[in-house]
Amino acid sequence: MDKELEIILSKCALSTRMTALTFFPERFYMPFADDIHGKIFDLIDGPEQKVAIAAPRGYGKTSIVALALMARWILFRQTGFIVYINKSHDAASLQTENLRRELVTNKEIRAFFGSFKQRDANKAEFDEVFSKKAWVAFDTLVWPRGAGQQVRGVLFKNDRPGLIVIDDLEDPEQIVNDEYRRKQYEWLYADVVKSVPRIGEMAKSWKIVYIDTLKHEDSVLQKLLDSPEWASVRLEACDDNFQSSAPEFMSNEDVMKEWNQHVTAGQTDVFFRELRNLPISTKDSSFRTDYFHYYNIPFGNARKEGDVETLDVDIQQNQNIETVIILDPAKTVKIHSAESAIIGIGIDLASAKVYIRDVISEKMYPDEIYTALFGMAQMLGAKVLGIEETSLNEFIKQPIKNEMFKRGTFYELIWLKARGGMKKEHRIKELVPYYRGGYIYHNAACAGIRKLEQQLLMFPRSALWDVMDAEAYLIEMLELGERYFSPEDDIKDDEAEFKGISYEKAISNWRTA
Repeated sequence: MDKELEIILSKCALSTRMTALTFFPERFYMPFADDIHGKIFDLIDGPEQKVAIAAPRGYGKTSIVALALMARWILFRQTGFIVYINKSHDAASLQTENLRRELVTNKEIRAFFGSFKQRDANKAEFDEVFSKKAWVAFDTLVWPRGAGQQVRGVLFKNDRPGLIVIDDLEDPEQIVNDEYRRKQYEWLYADVVKSVPRIGEMAKSWKIVYIDTLKHEDSVLQKLLDSPEWASVRLEACDDNFQSSAPEFMSNEDVMKEWNQHVTAGQTDVFFRELRNLPISTKDSSFRTDYFHYYNIPFGNARKEGDVETLDVDIQQNQNIETVIILDPAKTVKIHSAESAIIGIGIDLASAKVYIRDVISEKMYPDEIYTALFGMAQMLGAKVLGIEETSLNEFIKQPIKNEMFKRGTFYELIWLKARGGMKKEHRIKELVPYYRGGYIYHNAACAGIRKLEQQLLMFPRSALWDVMDAEAYLIEMLELGERYFSPEDDIKDDEAEFKGISYEKAISNWRTA
């Protein structure tokens, strides 16, 4: 072999990009974009052993990892055992069959490495129920797997997997299910991550590559992007102004064409998930940052804090404001293992304003919930507590009543249920007109408000729902108490007219006769 060919092969051995261009030019006929493909190649060929990549759809991510990367590891004998995982076993088998076909028929590969006889793994080497789908090339086993299938504890010639490629794992239809997301993440760590060599020299030579589009804020991919244990990158096809991140691969005109097609089809969320790796569309989402208005304790007139106008409101002195506390406890047997939310809300019917005064959202034991609930009620001067009881019933009612009597401070308790079995996403959506109408103001000084806003902005694909679900019960509280905003003609911009007027105190019973 002449010197020039040796140089080419040595570059391919280290570079998936070079392998792709050298052996698969018909598949990789478009120019690679450094701002997208370059970052993918840097991670999959870099020293990090655990890699997570959020890559836009249509940029050849599967061809890169399921063809070029796996072929490089096979051709240059970098491992004797490769596992390729997709959302289903059939999908994984199809992709690995494409790789096998290329290895058998590719002229460039035959020219450099010679022909090889493909064979299935026999039972002596690989005793597993799906061995008929596994195959061996150049002494490397390639094993397709579907989500949730066994990976851990399987050997090939005493070898554990040296390369695991996880591609397009999460099903976009099932990912909205909390239990599905929990099981996927648990399986990844309990089975897949535990399948690689963990002691000896081989513990330094394995690699796991997870690549997908971001389908949910609580997806496995998002968890890996957030984890310091995984080297990761989130890639977008364009920015907020629909300017292409890689014009050499996808022009600005093509980006706008894609966007307009998704708008016409009513699938803007799909565009943002598939091309920008954002769970929902920021252009026409249910809740947007410009819907959020803020208030603060009085220091004079309304002022700006940064770019946000903040209204000065003295809630304690305004007798026209009623404050209620809403509790949405965790719905699990181990109540401390999930988030519980407590939210304090001031209601001013005369000025048609709702003030989100305080927010607590934490994993709490029952006694901590009671302390936080009654503590917030005392601090905000609330007289009414709304408590979501769905599925908990007397297991939440009796302890709260008991705690109230024990404390000797009494409140009107309103037990909240999902009206007509309404799902929480429908309940939360009822908040949209209140935000769009500018009726709701957030406490600019409350740290918990940021969690509420994050959940609203990611609705309906938010990782957590506890705070916005608690807030959504405000509407049921208003209806139960027959509280309605005053007619617009009665609302004046100049609040000075109301100075000196004494207001009637709020009625003692929240539920009116």
